[in-house]
Amino acid sequence: MKWRRSMKVLKKYLSVYGLMWKQVTDYRFEFVAELVCTLLPVFALYFLWDSVFSIEGSIKGMSFNEMILYIILARFVAMVITPDFIFEIMDDIQSGEIQHFICKPINYIHYSFVKYLASKSEGIIFCTVLYSVLLGMLFGGESYWQSPMQILLFFIEVFVAMVFYFQMAMVIGLCSFWVYEISSWYYTLTFAIEFLAGGLFPLTLLPDQVRGVCKYLPFQYMIYYPAQTLLMDINRDELVLYFFVLTGWIVVFALLLKILWRNGIKHYELIGG
Repeated sequence: MKWRRSMKVLKKYLSVYGLMWKQVTDYRFEFVAELVCTLLPVFALYFLWDSVFSIEGSIKGMSFNEMILYIILARFVAMVITPDFIFEIMDDIQSGEIQHFICKPINYIHYSFVKYLASKSEGIIFCTVLYSVLLGMLFGGESYWQSPMQILLFFIEVFVAMVFYFQMAMVIGLCSFWVYEISSWYYTLTFAIEFLAGGLFPLTLLPDQVRGVCKYLPFQYMIYYPAQTLLMDINRDELVLYFFVLTGWIVVFALLLKILWRNGIKHYELIGG
């Protein structure tokens, strides 16, 4: 009986995924235009570091090619994992659309995650092709990663980063139960992640004391660590630390989301939502 109920729920989520995928493909021109725009920071950072390396031959042991390769990989990861659904959550809560999910046997958080995955699926395909072409143009046939296992680990780490970024964005979105405007919180979060996760430069450029603190925060495992997985061999100790730190934060945020949702619904019903 339970498995039949689970299959019904799974079919509902798959239908949500299919509808969202269709929506993304229907607006393909806008999607491709947005994707191409993501290359602008890559070129901006390229010329910035070109100017820096024209003065310094290397920076903390990194050559110009290694820096640019890192920037391309970091921007790829940032493009793939950054959520764009947070304002939909705010609108759902403030417009009353959230009421439908209180009555229906479908979890709103799970529903939002499936939509997020669907909206990013085509992006992953296009980003992989686009950034591979860019790497080929800049570096020719030169290969910087050594094994298929590195590529597999890279995409696993990107998926885990997507899960955690979704959780953080969802926490801010659910705050709309109590706060009318959350856009400033979201933009602060994205800026903090760009900086602390290594979206703009390798974290090896930070002072050792700051890096020591970052090791136990989740941010570096979202962009910097996946990029480094492709650029260098990751030893077993680092993999274990990555697993425990990021998994621990995911569990914490899963509990936080559960608490926020339960109390948010109570508050919503209390004020007559």
